[in-house]
Amino acid sequence: MDVRKRTQGRQKIEIKKLEKKSNKQVTFSKRRSGLFKKAGELSILCGSDVAVIVFSPNGKLFCFGHPSVDAVISHFRNGTSTTASYPSTTNSESSAVQAATQEYNLRTYVEATKELEAEKKRAAEARLASFLKKELGMSNGSNGGWWWDKPVEGMTLEEMERHLGELYELKKKVSTHAQGLRMGKVGPPQPLALFRGAGGPLGFGFENALN
Repeated sequence: MDVRKRTQGRQKIEIKKLEKKSNKQVTFSKRRSGLFKKAGELSILCGSDVAVIVFSPNGKLFCFGHPSVDAVISHFRNGTSTTASYPSTTNSESSAVQAATQEYNLRTYVEATKELEAEKKRAAEARLASFLKKELGMSNGSNGGWWWDKPVEGMTLEEMERHLGELYELKKKVSTHAQGLRMGKVGPPQPLALFRGAGGPLGFGFENALN
């Protein structure tokens, strides 16, 4: 029976006018900050001249511009270059540009770090898969079957206990090695040297190979 949790996933937020005054104020503050940061990013990435003018629900003016709001408005109205002698950006505008730059650089760094870690993980998993295929996926050969698939019907209690213990040990060793590969803390995998006919009641030298 499938008991997996079913969710509706990400839901699209309906865009409609907020009725509560407190909600309007909070939303305006958050969205205005995000809008200014995006405008700063656009200016930084594309070298664009940008001006944003916003009035709050209470009628308070907020603006952002690069190189300045006056320069961009004059460029729009008169077609003059923004490199003309206009006042430089205000402290608040400069802070917005700086904040946008820092946030963009930080996000770029985080994304690059995540991509690098994902690539390391894929490489580690590929090495582990190759290791398991080479060391544990040997052809069964003349003796037939894998040592861990040896029929247990004919085993004594002592042999079954030993076999079970060795299976647990194999699982632990492989899990530890896989975790080390994912964390980049181990080198190339060393052969487990799993083979038959090297002693022991089950006919393989597994215990010595793991030590």
